[in-house]
Amino acid sequence: MSTRKPNKQRKADASAPLHVKRKRVRARCIDPAFPYLRNVTVRVGDRVQVHRGDWGNPGSDKAEGGKRLGAARGKSGAEGQVIGVDGKKGKVFVEGVSQPKADGKEEGIAVHASNLIVVKVNDGDPIRIKKLESREGGDE
Repeated sequence: MSTRKPNKQRKADASAPLHVKRKRVRARCIDPAFPYLRNVTVRVGDRVQVHRGDWGNPGSDKAEGGKRLGAARGKSGAEGQVIGVDGKKGKVFVEGVSQPKADGKEEGIAVHASNLIVVKVNDGDPIRIKKLESREGGDE
């Protein structure tokens, strides 16, 4: 963006088109198949690890207590596959990250993409894999 003013930054981010907002749903990548990648756009099927927040700590089950309830910090948290991506809000739904509703059904909790680490990239899309492999070059 060309401006440094925070209000214009926020406005440009909020009023961006959906195809641009979707590309901003990115997370750190530690997949050993792509050691040269720093981050990657999160997609359904990727295996991710929640690194921050209540689900980013051991004992993140609400009955056991989360970060705010005195549990330990700084250790790896819930890990699972991405089951949904909300590109409009920049949030990701991870398998196993849910809480019960009043009627007993489980409801997924949306986690911001910046609080995730991509552990394994889904290799179901050959075009995506080809694009990721082409990013290896650097400044050559």
